[in-house]
This record gives sequence, C-alpha cells and structure tokens, in this order.
Amino acid sequence: MKDLSRYYDLHIHTTYSDGTFTVKEIFERAKFLGMKGISISDHDTMEGIDEAKKIASELDLEFIPGIEFSCALDGLEIHILGYFLDKNCEELKAKLVELKKAREERNIKMIKKLNDRGLRITVEEVEKEATGTIVSRAHICNVMMNKGFVYSKGEAFKQYLGRKGVAYVEKGNSDPKEIIKLIKKCGGVSALAHPNLVSESREKVEKIIDILKESGLDGLEVEYSSYTSKERAYYRKLAMEKNLLMVGGSDFHGGNRVGIDIGYASISEEDVKELLERGKN
Repeated sequence: MKDLSRYYDLHIHTTYSDGTFTVKEIFERAKFLGMKGISISDHDTMEGIDEAKKIASELDLEFIPGIEFSCALDGLEIHILGYFLDKNCEELKAKLVELKKAREERNIKMIKKLNDRGLRITVEEVEKEATGTIVSRAHICNVMMNKGFVYSKGEAFKQYLGRKGVAYVEKGNSDPKEIIKLIKKCGGVSALAHPNLVSESREKVEKIIDILKESGLDGLEVEYSSYTSKERAYYRKLAMEKNLLMVGGSDFHGGNRVGIDIGYASISEEDVKELLERGKN
C-alpha cells in the first residue's frame, strides 16, 4: 500500500452535501490510512468546517477548509474548488443561501417529473435522507432505491436523474468567473476541479483555463481519481506552463461513489507547499 504520510487529499465530500461519511468518519479513515492532511470540500456549503477543525486537532491531522462550487460556462459544466475561504465572509454567506434555494427549486421540479411518471416520492422524504443543509440528486436517488423504483444508483441516474434522464432538470449554475472573484474576495484560493470532466477536447479545456485565469484562477487539479497516468502528466505540465498551483484529491463520496477511497488520488506536501503558504497568509 502507498505510504500516504506525506500526502494530502484535497477533494472530499461528507454527509453535509452528497457524501455518505460523516466528518468524524472521514477523519478517522484518513488517520487510519496514514495521511498527512485532508480538505473537506462539500458542494456549495461550508457547514462542516468548524467540526472538521476540531476533529483534525484531536487526531493530529492537517486540515485545509474547502468548498466545491458547481458552475457552467459556454454550455460546459465546470466545478471550482475554493480553499481557505473565510466562511464568515458576508458575500459568501449570501451566495450559499442563493445556491441552496436554487437546489431546492430544482429538486421540486425533478420530483414533480418523477411523480408525473408514476414514481411517487415527496420533498419531505428526500429531505429526510439529507443530514446536512444540501439536498441533492443523490438523496432523491436514495428514496427511489428505498421504494424499489430502481435497483441501483446507476439505473437511477441513467434513466431518470442524469443529464439524459427523463426527470433531469438543468441546475441554475453559477458563472465560474464570478465564483473565482468571490473566492478571492473572501480570502481564498481557487482551483479548477477535474478538468478532464469539463470536455474531452483538450483545446476547449485549455481555452477555459485561460478564460478563468483572467478572472484570477489560482490552481488546477492535477491529481484525480479517474485520471490516467498520461492525464496526470499532461495536467501537471499544463499547470507549470500556465503558472498555476497544483492541487489534487480523490473526490471521495463514500457509498455514493463506489470504488474510490480517501487518498485514492492525493498530492504530495512538496506540490502543495505554495497553497499551504498562501493559506497561512
């Protein structure tokens, strides 16, 4: 097994968004694996950050507060990671309230589409599946499975909840350029998450990176659980060429993303030295 004592996993989700592990379980697993540090980067919420800081101190693990914003640009889905933000920043708090409302409206529309097709579930049932404030498609999926409407998460997303599913509703995603500016305004460091998922065209990805750099993008996720060795080499080279910080992580979701463990993709302390230094300033 790989020695993780000098490595960080900077992309992890908890039950505060669409993960199945609590903050405590995340840290206990990371400690068991021997990791140097981790970041909690839940979708559109920083609700678990205070709890994470306390547990990190108790377990003697380094902790980098984070968040992952869902965005869209030119018809492409883009996720922006933010690290070391001041979670008490008023602009950030207002944005998170806005994003929570948008998710709630989307969930209502998707549930109605399911009901129209005879799959009777309620908003209340879905909300009970969520232990945090963020209610997502993963929670709708859980209710569908509990009621026997589908037999697997894959079936739920392929037939109903995924982009090509009959109950899919486009989410009112944020502009990544504005999110990057918000992260900077709130004292944070921004990074483009899993660029390989943005587009199969490297030319398009590089164009997006250049656009985002103009708005202040700081980093690029150069280690990710679905990267091939060639992709890792490519994104590392790209980060150096474009003078971007290197970040990386597993995108761990517990049982909601089977086959990916904490540390499955991670980044060394040498690679994140500058990120950590910026976070201390």
